[in-house]
Amino acid sequence: MAKTLTLPERQDAYGAWHQVVRDVCWCGCPYLLAEDDHDLVWEPGPRRERACIDDLCECHTAPVVGERRE
Repeated sequence: MAKTLTLPERQDAYGAWHQVVRDVCWCGCPYLLAEDDHDLVWEPGPRRERACIDDLCECHTAPVVGERRE
């Protein structure tokens, strides 16, 4: 019998819940995206990884939280 994977959930800007998966921005910092809609993201904002190569990356300077990146 297959195991069921339970993904973490986050609420979008409109109050709907989505299961999320981790991905990595081109700058090296992780962010979350909705499993059911990959355009819906939760970016890190001021949090930076040690491996971050660009402090001025859009995921830090204008983070999108629970909305679609335009």
